[in-house]
Amino acid sequence: MKWTPGVLALVTAVVFVALVGIGVAYVVHQDSDQVSGGPAPHPSSTPASPTGSTPSEVTPPSALPSQSPGRPVTLTARPTPTKKPTKKPKPEPPAPAPVLDFTISSFNVLGASHTSGNGKRPGMASGRVRAGRAADLVHRHGSDVVGFQELQGPQLGALQRQTAMDFWPGFALKARDTENSIGWRRDKFVAVEKKIVRIPYFNGSPRAMPYVKLRNLDTGVEAWFANFHNPADTARFHRQQRFRDRATRVEIALANRLIGTGVPVFVTGDMNERDGYFCAMTSGAPMVAARGGTNNGGCRADRPRAVDWIFGSQGVTFSGYFEDRSRLVDITTDHPVVVSRVRIVGKSPDQKTD
Repeated sequence: MKWTPGVLALVTAVVFVALVGIGVAYVVHQDSDQVSGGPAPHPSSTPASPTGSTPSEVTPPSALPSQSPGRPVTLTARPTPTKKPTKKPKPEPPAPAPVLDFTISSFNVLGASHTSGNGKRPGMASGRVRAGRAADLVHRHGSDVVGFQELQGPQLGALQRQTAMDFWPGFALKARDTENSIGWRRDKFVAVEKKIVRIPYFNGSPRAMPYVKLRNLDTGVEAWFANFHNPADTARFHRQQRFRDRATRVEIALANRLIGTGVPVFVTGDMNERDGYFCAMTSGAPMVAARGGTNNGGCRADRPRAVDWIFGSQGVTFSGYFEDRSRLVDITTDHPVVVSRVRIVGKSPDQKTD
């Protein structure tokens, strides 16, 4: 077929327009790649993260503010929320201090030798019989710790059989040393330390007097107990005051030494003195009498009737002080039975030291 010049010109124009369109499309495609930052990378199966750190949460594109066309978009990591510090548990409240309540007595039982045929009270029952009555009095008053005086061998044996008490020194020393034994209920106390101190007795002759540290089985509270019998003026032994004074000084020194251990101290005994002994003891050591009285700027013993005493170191509490002069006491001994309730507030576990 033969093309005319007019047809050839038309075909040439169509081909030219097509080529121009292809070139424009190519240029537009290249510009689009530059605006978007180049070809999109191939997705990775494992997201990249800095070595040794936890990947941060990335803000999705939908949450980003709108950007102007043609500007690169910067993605900002959202900070990981910080955990609030855990509150420390409140400390446990301190354990309460242990409290010990018990009954203490001072009891001169009148020695068995005094009611024998040659004794000063031959009309009274024998020592063994009266010891049974003494056991009844211990039970009647609910006494937990007793300082005995004139507790001679037969009487001590009877009390061992008829009470639930242990004794110091009991029969552990010389025969005559039983007389001033300290007794305590074995179901409530156990002896931790047992000791003696010597005081001048009749005409200055030394006699062993006991003191013992007891521990309460329920509370663990400990206390010292000392028991004395100072010499009296008698038909056989006259003018014993200077020996009583010397004995009192020994007893005051012992009280101070025991108080220095930080443990409560109790003193019981037949001191054969009233006001004088109270004033000497309470001025010489930080002790108080179960029956009362003061010694602060002047001694006021409050007119004691008995020569039998119960003292405790400052900090203990006495209550219900009683001097039993009942009929049963009259047929048992020639002294009242002196009784008092006691309260000791011990140290809490937090206060204890080794």
